[in-house]
Parts: sequence; structure tokens; C-alpha cells
Amino acid sequence: MRIPMGTSVVVMLLTVFPVLAASSHAANEADATYYSDVLPIIQDNCQSCHRAEGLNLGGVVAPMPFMSFEETRPWARAIARKVQAHEMPPWFASAPTGVFSNERGLTDEEIGTIVSWVDAGAPAGDKADAPAPRYFDEATSGGWSLGTPDFVFQVEEPYFIDDDIYDLNISFFKTLTEADLPDDVWIRGWEFKTGADGVAHHMCGFVRASRKDDTSIEDVVAEEGAAGTGQLLTCIAEGAEAVMLPDGFGLQLEAASTIIFNMHYHKRPGPDTGVWTQPKIAFFVEERPVRYRVTNDSIGNTGFEIPPNHANYRVGTSRTLESDTYVLTYWPHGHLRAKASRYTAIYPDGREELLLDVPGYSQDWQETYKYKEPKLLPKGTRIGVSMWYDNSPERAARYDFRSDESPGHGPRTDDEMSLGFIGYAVEIEATDTDTTTTDQQN
Repeated sequence: MRIPMGTSVVVMLLTVFPVLAASSHAANEADATYYSDVLPIIQDNCQSCHRAEGLNLGGVVAPMPFMSFEETRPWARAIARKVQAHEMPPWFASAPTGVFSNERGLTDEEIGTIVSWVDAGAPAGDKADAPAPRYFDEATSGGWSLGTPDFVFQVEEPYFIDDDIYDLNISFFKTLTEADLPDDVWIRGWEFKTGADGVAHHMCGFVRASRKDDTSIEDVVAEEGAAGTGQLLTCIAEGAEAVMLPDGFGLQLEAASTIIFNMHYHKRPGPDTGVWTQPKIAFFVEERPVRYRVTNDSIGNTGFEIPPNHANYRVGTSRTLESDTYVLTYWPHGHLRAKASRYTAIYPDGREELLLDVPGYSQDWQETYKYKEPKLLPKGTRIGVSMWYDNSPERAARYDFRSDESPGHGPRTDDEMSLGFIGYAVEIEATDTDTTTTDQQN
């Protein structure tokens, strides 16, 4: 049976780490207390997920809130253990360091403070020493982490995911009217809500420009497949965060476009497991001049098969840039067998650079790696994406799949994917054509 991330942690913690007894310890050498020393660390590194409403796709990934001393203290020993092991706060890239805006991690001094506090019995200290409470935009923006959106478009009618559903891939469509969007706009950010907490495997959003003929968007997608879905906004899965673009960067949303909500739901079938869903997407308009046109795409391999019982199988693909390109984000995506991912750049002069190394990839928490500053890759640079898969009996027993099968690319959770999503931009005046060549699979 698959256990969502966090559930197994809760079971383990409740079993191994009892609630701390009332402190009878002497003060530690540093006199660390919750309000003075630990709360600032918790606010900066933990509360974005450890609260009533987190930022992640299927609801809160963290299984417990740390918004107060009373909520945090019962987990003190567990917190110390996790930070000493560098398992929390979660960050799965080993390299590079210091270049991503959402990089998480504690310094040795911060880890030492938490451990010292726990060793002293996790004292509260003086509440007057506490920093100001941390507030989140969701409280005043209708639940959106990026702030109050300019537009929110939602699937027209709720949809029921039946009790007997195991995997469901389905697309919903909303064609924008003049009342929805009277003019073309540049978009600087967008944020998804699946409307089905806990059963959304992933959600992809597309924008399809209006057609001059009377062909319905449903018929276009049915006829053209992926090519009919139009421009990708992004895809998200558990652990993903919304992205606000840098100044001068934007994605154009045309009036009368059709928004496509491409959904993959996955759950255990059974009585009373059905849920209602009504996905929606929030958009944030860019009022300033836009110099760089943003594209979100994937460098993917769809022609692989993973051998049975193979514990370390690599799938690779690459793409060569046809224009100078500014990279904004990476998001590697695989399923149950995926265990590691790596992006590399081979420059026109032959020099090679590691762009992203994720040695501990997990489907349970799929991070979007966001550059602090857009990274310029010159024309002719080849971007390679590799994914490694563990199809061993040991992993199969842990994640509930069959290791004696040879999975390839497919939409089901039990299938696999090898997709290296990438958000990038080119100068609007520099090119009016596609900026990349066809993916080379290996």
C-alpha cells in the first residue's frame, strides 16, 4: 500500500518520539529558549509548510503545524533528529548551491541551537523575546500564496472522481469570454489549485489561442494530441510551488483563449473514496514593459523501457538551444521508480557545467528549482537531462509496484516518465521562431 509522504513520518514519530516531559533540566550552556532562539529558525525555515494551509499541491505536505510553542514542543526531539540528519527542511539538490531562490537548509549554528534547546528540555523562555509572528499571503488573498490575483479561471462544473477510480487522466476546458478577459495581457505569475486534496497526482495548465474556424477545442485536442493543448503554463505535483517571474519577463495570455486543465488523479479505489474536484488557475498581470517572452516546456524521453528488476537504469535526452536563452526554473519529473535526476549544459566551446543534481529524487515531493537570477545559456548550448530508475524488488515492496515488469512512458502512476521540465525565456526582439531543436533521446 502506498503511504503519502508525511503519513509514514507521523507514524514513526508517534511511535519513536514521545512527548517531552515537563522540563527538569538545567539551562543549556547557550541558554537557548524557544521564543528567543528557536522560533526565528522555525519561522524562516519551517512554517511555510508546517501550518494549517501550506503551499503544496495536495494540501499541506507537512503532517503537523509548528505555529506556536504548544504545537512545536511535542515534536522537539523529532525536529532535532531530522535537522541533524539534514532531512529537514527538505531540499533534494546536492548541487549547485547558492543559486536557487528557494534553496532550503540550516547552518551548523542553527542546527546546534535546536539540539542545545532540546538537550535542555525544550524550554519556552520569555514570550516577550519572540519575534513578530510570520504572516502569509493566503490569509488575505483568498488562499493564494503569490498574493491577490488579477484573474481566477475555474472549471465550470465540479467533477466527481468515482469510488472505483485508481488512475484518471482527464482534461477540462474553459474558453475565455470578453467578460473573462477583454484584452490580451502579459502574465507575470500563475498558481494552480487542484480542488482535490490528496488525490491529485499532478496538474498541468495550457493556454490554447482561439481558432478562426468552428472546431471545438475538445476536437482539436482529440485530433492533435499533445500538440493541440497549446502553450504550457506549467505542471505541478506534490511539493511544487507557484512561480512569480522576474521583472521584464512575461507570458502572453490572449483574449478568447481556451484554458486547458489537464489533470491526473490517483487514489485507492473503494467505498466512499470518491471526491469532488473543481480545478482553478490564478493569474497575475504584468503591467510593466515585457522584454523577455517566457516558455515552459519539457526535455523528455518517451521511447524507453526499464528492464525488470534493474536497480539503476538511466534514461537520457538532450536539446540544443537555437537562441541565447535565459533559464528560470527546472522541474524533473518521474514516477514511483525514479530515484535521481541531473541536468547538464555542454557549451559550444565544449565546456560542461552541472546545472542541477538531485541524487535523492522522490515522487512524494517534487521541487521546482528556481534561479535567483535568470541564467544565460548561449546559442548552441546542449542541455542534457538524465533520470535514474530503481525497478528492484526492494523498491517495489516499498512503493507498491511490480518489479518484474518493463514499464515505459505512460500516463498511469504505475507507468514511468522521464521529463525534465524547464522554464526559459528569450528576448522578444531577438527571435520570432522556436528556440530549441528536437529532443535527442539516449
